[in-house]
Formats: sequence, structure tokens, C-alpha cells
Amino acid sequence: MNRLLLFPALLLLGLLAGCTTYEAKVERGRSLAGVQRYFVQSNANDNHALDHQIAGALLARGLAAETGPLTMMPDETQAIVTYQDHWAWDFGDRLVFLQLTVRDQKTSQNYATVKFSAKVPTNKPLSAIVDELVGRLGVDAKR
Repeated sequence: MNRLLLFPALLLLGLLAGCTTYEAKVERGRSLAGVQRYFVQSNANDNHALDHQIAGALLARGLAAETGPLTMMPDETQAIVTYQDHWAWDFGDRLVFLQLTVRDQKTSQNYATVKFSAKVPTNKPLSAIVDELVGRLGVDAKR
């Protein structure tokens, strides 16, 4: 009897293992190596304080980061971070898609885009997902 249940359980585990993906795309010839001051543009439809989560992940890396609408952006900002998110309800809100785009404040050219996608809603903490995405941007304070 146990052998009959083992194969379907392993098959299901194998199918669910590839349900979460992270992608990173850095624009050719662009680098965030010298960028120290970020502004995370708030999204009016964000009910999960993602702007503060993203800014917190940048601050944890020793970078300057603030949030708010573009009208509140400090003059010394070097890069603007925008985001798009999608949520699913599975006995609670679950993040199924998050995309961060970082662009130059002066030229509006993209530096990089990173994406999180989950075919099945995940129980991974939001802070861990955001931290992973910010890490894949390749940002870090000069030491």
C-alpha cells in the first residue's frame, strides 16, 4: 500500500518544485555598482507596503533609500525603483508576481529588472522574496 502512495507523492513534489522562479535582467553596459541613493516610487494600489519592504532591503545593504510619490523624490536621488505586484487569495493574500525595475533618475534609462513568479501561491515570507529580488539586482554599498 505504501508503494502505491509513494509514486504519486513524489510526482506531485516534482511538479511543485519548479513553481517559483526568479529572473534578473541587467541592461547591457549598465551597472548599479556606483548607485548609492534610491527612491522607491509608491504604488497607490499597494495594500502590502511593498515600497517600504523594498526600501528596507536597500537600507539593509547600506544604501540610502526613501519612498513616496515622485513629487516627494529628493534631489540627490540617483535611481528610481518601481514595482508591479499580483496577489492571489488562498485563505490569505499570497504574492504570485513581483517585478522591480530600476531606472536612472536623470536619463530614465533602465538599469535592471528582476521578477519573482509563483505558479502556485507560496508561503515564503514577503520580506524574504523582496530581499532575494533586491539581491539579484546586484546592489551593494561601497565598503
